[in-house]
Amino acid sequence: MGLESGDHADGRDTEALRRILGQVFGHQELRSGQAAVIRAILAGRDVLTVRATGFGKSLCYQLPALLLRRPTVVISPLIALMQDQVAGLRNRGVDAAALTSALEATERSALVARIRTSPPRLLYLSPEGLATRRIRDLAPRLAPACVVVDEAHCISEWGHDFRPDYRNIGEFLVAAGRPPVAAFTATATAATRDDIEVCLGLRHPVRFVSTVDRPNLCWSVSTAARHGAALPVLAEAIETALESGRQASALVYLLSRAGTVRLAHELRRRGMGAAVYHAGLDGSTRAALQERFLAGRYRVMCATSAFGMGIDHPRIRLVAHLGMPAALEAYVQEAGRAGRDGLPARCLLLPTRGDIELHRSRIRERGRRLDLDRNQAREIAARSRARLGAMRGYVAARGCRRAVIARYFGEPPPVCAGCDRCGPRDGAAGWQP
Repeated sequence: MGLESGDHADGRDTEALRRILGQVFGHQELRSGQAAVIRAILAGRDVLTVRATGFGKSLCYQLPALLLRRPTVVISPLIALMQDQVAGLRNRGVDAAALTSALEATERSALVARIRTSPPRLLYLSPEGLATRRIRDLAPRLAPACVVVDEAHCISEWGHDFRPDYRNIGEFLVAAGRPPVAAFTATATAATRDDIEVCLGLRHPVRFVSTVDRPNLCWSVSTAARHGAALPVLAEAIETALESGRQASALVYLLSRAGTVRLAHELRRRGMGAAVYHAGLDGSTRAALQERFLAGRYRVMCATSAFGMGIDHPRIRLVAHLGMPAALEAYVQEAGRAGRDGLPARCLLLPTRGDIELHRSRIRERGRRLDLDRNQAREIAARSRARLGAMRGYVAARGCRRAVIARYFGEPPPVCAGCDRCGPRDGAAGWQP
């Protein structure tokens, strides 16, 4: 595996790591690139990892957490995701817990008391929770060996999903004695990566940045929605995806909650078992829907962008967007949930007539909601408009779709493995126009 334990770990050798990998996590080998990230974390280095969806980033911090002398704190933006990871770790016999608002008052008090005396090996916290006095008071007692920041692009004003609550992380790190930090995200431009390092105060970080290109994905754009023919085109794409395998699934993103309900209704009329997922549903309902989708009880999920962060579903053969996202980073991250098993999958975008004005309106509204000074709000709005322009450029591109994506992320254009502009290359299996 190429793993080495250093002074920051407890002295166990590579054989111990192999044993833990197999006995605890059930893997015989690591995926390409994981060993280097694990080695850097064990060495006590600050780390910034930008890897496409499906890389297996959670293992990169969960595995070394079992060897480090002190607890590992994981800062994650979604309670459902934290609960899912904690449940998975406990099922493997790993001591893990999440201190979130989803806990009952007595459960929170019991966990806080336990943290003060014998904290779990992995403790999950939300960025919002870091601002509370309870968490700040716990930070010195935790003295974590490593703080993991998941979805780290959310801390950057250059990123597509800036969240002011992520700025609480800096104060927590100071209160915790400034432990090593491992930041992870699936998509980030060079400007976003630089901003993440500055905002988190990373010290000479080790960077692991993989190519954004995934040859098993076919990228295509359809104008059907602009001509009132979205449903037939989308339904045909879903049917083709589901026919590719008994456990194959499809994921459709829409820009509004009402849109998810309408689409699911129409798909059900066509005999497809479609579910609806959006932030307006309560937490237990969303968790149940996600579990049923992962189990294959629903093969089609109609969702807003609230769905999918951290989802581990390897057999999604189609990710379609009915409505254009506001940023190319967001689109690539969401579409990248297709084909996590490495087999051919399709990423289909169907822009609609009102997308541009909707996003412009949301940019104006968000500027009013964010607790920022006028100059800062104006700058973030300008960046949002620039990202929207790049997204429009992808839709209108006359050349290779993959090349547009690669150039946006500062990479050289790859040899196209299949898109609606270039057609299939080398007999790419599963390609569709």
